[in-house]
Amino acid sequence: MRVTPVNPMGGGRRAEVMGQSSVAEVCRLLVVGPTSQVELSVPCHVPLADLMPALLRGLGPDLADRGLEHSGWVAQRLGEPPLDEDDSVAEHGLLDGDTVHLRPRSEQIPPLDFDDLIDGVSSGIKARSGLWRPRTTRLASLLALAGWLVVALAALPASGYHYRALIAAEAVVLLGAVTVATSRLVVDRSVAALTGAAMVGFVIEAAALGVADAGAGGDPASTARLMLMTGSAAAVVGAGLLLLLTAGHPSARPLALAGTAVACGGFVGCGLGTLAGLDRTQTAAVIALLCVGARPLVPVAAFTCAGLALPPLPVEPGELQDDIDPEPSAEVLARAAAADVNMTALHAACGVLSAAALVTMALDHHWIPTALVVLVGLAQALASRPMTSTWHRAALLLPAVAGLVVIVLPIGARAGDGSEPGWLAPAVSLAFALAAAGCARVLPRRRMTPMWGRAGDFAHITALVLAVPLVSWLLGLIGLIRSVVG
Repeated sequence: MRVTPVNPMGGGRRAEVMGQSSVAEVCRLLVVGPTSQVELSVPCHVPLADLMPALLRGLGPDLADRGLEHSGWVAQRLGEPPLDEDDSVAEHGLLDGDTVHLRPRSEQIPPLDFDDLIDGVSSGIKARSGLWRPRTTRLASLLALAGWLVVALAALPASGYHYRALIAAEAVVLLGAVTVATSRLVVDRSVAALTGAAMVGFVIEAAALGVADAGAGGDPASTARLMLMTGSAAAVVGAGLLLLLTAGHPSARPLALAGTAVACGGFVGCGLGTLAGLDRTQTAAVIALLCVGARPLVPVAAFTCAGLALPPLPVEPGELQDDIDPEPSAEVLARAAAADVNMTALHAACGVLSAAALVTMALDHHWIPTALVVLVGLAQALASRPMTSTWHRAALLLPAVAGLVVIVLPIGARAGDGSEPGWLAPAVSLAFALAAAGCARVLPRRRMTPMWGRAGDFAHITALVLAVPLVSWLLGLIGLIRSVVG
């Protein structure tokens, strides 16, 4: 802390509490004590309890010790109750130039009496909740921006104009320029995220409208499949462009990563349905297996996107003696946190795709898709064992649970027409409930031995191995092999 005089003629002093906060994160306050006053520059996001020693030293060297005589000091604004010492300056809404009084806890400033009724009513109204503040204006403006972008996206397909695709392409160029300007020049990430998302939507819309206008009068089913294929390809391009635009903003990169991964999965699914002629159940089976195969690559991709790179492994004996340059701790910790967020985004994207695939297969009541849902769900549940992040585990477990629920619920509906026994759905549900109760009782209290870990690995591999021939059967590869062999 550094204390410098501010006005020798007036007897005041100016104390600057210098920390690691930047100039933009400090607030200048006038702190009034029993016999003196100081002008302080204090960090906005430090609790008031941590600032009190510095405030007292700025007012006088003996004030901290004098606080033992009257149960300490409190900070309060004139006519208001004491400020909560657990909250920061920003949480109290203190602004530059505000005055704060330090008073003994037993001699707090009492509430002010109003000699002007209008002034009292005004003060009471200002203290009510729901006041319109500058951040409310920003939130309302962002909501208006999002709403009008949605209206623009919805209005263009319904217009019937001949050059709809061209207008959508022009909107892509305009929104792309706005996104670049707001992300790089103005550095307004909220506006950049909204305009970037709208840009991706207009890319998809331009491609779909172009295909629809070109295929007018043709086969509706073929046109619809082609529109989906083109729209998904445009989504990949738009998401990739959004990923490039957010390269300089680490906070926006996870959303762009997740959007790109989901768009790529949708493109693969539409491509399988359009080019290979697969139905939705077959496409869902392939997507589910691709998600299972892509999950081991998630940590590597997140590690790379965070800008981390491991040094090459030594090859020659002499390389073992080479010195490794130390990495700055702050940079390593920041990039490690970014890698964790990127990994969460990629796991969430895989979770969205696998949930859609498992639910689609569960809606097909044949035994092969049902068995695939059970096996893939079991594999995802077992793959979550080594993960320590709640979000990573949720991205694996929730799709599996969703697929199982969609399998179990229709069993009760089919029991009414006699195709399924009426006791099957409650029995399966109770079995899962008892298994969950056992996990809640045993797993938090007991450390599992390595034998159970090896058993889980074996069950995981077995589920994946059994799923491959079922997918082959579902795609018709088994029949093709039998016809070729003989």
